[in-house]
Amino acid sequence: MHFTCNRETLQKYISQAERVTGKHLSLPILGSVLLATNNKMVIIRATNLEVGVEFQIPAEIKTEGSIVLPGALLANTLGSIPDEKEISLIASNGVCKITTKKKTLNIKGFLPDDFPTIPIIHNGEGFIMSSAKFIQGVKSVVMSAAISDIKPEIVSIYLYQNGDSLIFVATDSFRLAEKKIKQQGVTLSQGVIIPAKNIIEMVRILESESGDINFLITKNQISCTGKSLYFTSRVIQGIYPDYEQILPKAHTTEITLLKEDLVNNLKLSTFFSDKFNKVTLTINPQKKICIISTKNIEVGETESNIDAMLTGDPVEISLNGKHLFDCLSVIEKDSVVIQFNGADKPVVIRGLGDNSFTYLTMPLTR
Repeated sequence: MHFTCNRETLQKYISQAERVTGKHLSLPILGSVLLATNNKMVIIRATNLEVGVEFQIPAEIKTEGSIVLPGALLANTLGSIPDEKEISLIASNGVCKITTKKKTLNIKGFLPDDFPTIPIIHNGEGFIMSSAKFIQGVKSVVMSAAISDIKPEIVSIYLYQNGDSLIFVATDSFRLAEKKIKQQGVTLSQGVIIPAKNIIEMVRILESESGDINFLITKNQISCTGKSLYFTSRVIQGIYPDYEQILPKAHTTEITLLKEDLVNNLKLSTFFSDKFNKVTLTINPQKKICIISTKNIEVGETESNIDAMLTGDPVEISLNGKHLFDCLSVIEKDSVVIQFNGADKPVVIRGLGDNSFTYLTMPLTR
């Protein structure tokens, strides 16, 4: 194999592929990337057996071939010669020779025969969506996915179709986020559950890709294809919790306030909250009182009065301040609406006039 290409472009995609590689001591080849030539393109491929990615970049191909090289070493090497514009790679007998105008390096690699294949999906249900829309959907809910692997279904993002919308959902049983993205042409007869760590990698890859992405889904895999990339991930075989049954259909108390006011007061509360991030909201519409308070016996306490529009019954409720704070970064509106159903029921948060995003958090009972 012998090709010449732009060093910066090669480094960019090698670095992205290297992030996908696995760190398996028993299978060192999983920590590597495959370089192969195909007509006028160089193919860069990596996998950790959970996800796989393939990029194609233009190059001047002089001799066809392929080689597998240690991902981190190759990425670091290319990043250490930033003054070089053009780079040439020659692979022979498991060794890759890298040459520029000023430098020559040799990297020992692996034979490509032992490199795992990446599943290619040709048929399945799916949709075409801009990378920006898909990224928005994932980033709106991913903070609510569980961390523990005890229940794989909730250490994941759930995607399903509802009419002309694609719905993104994540929950860890203590909070839940749902984002609706309008999208024509979605054909999903069943929802798909994607491991959160895998879809985070997918988003990271898609952030460098503009335009429409073609998503295909089968029983075992989901893939996305763009102009120069192909990404695939396994999906979870299971049933996602019937989360809609816990979404309140009505409320007894509602407050509307500026998002910036809530953000500033929650930031202050973090200095005084306890190990459970407990913040207490005291709301009395009749007396026009809306107070956020925190207390830590080792640090001190704080109490803030917030200007808000208040309706309904008085309520005092304790919430996880971090959970409350996390959702505000994805609410695009300047004002937020918070709805309550008493001190022991879930709280619902939305942007004012925006029903595309719903966030639910459970009260603290400690």
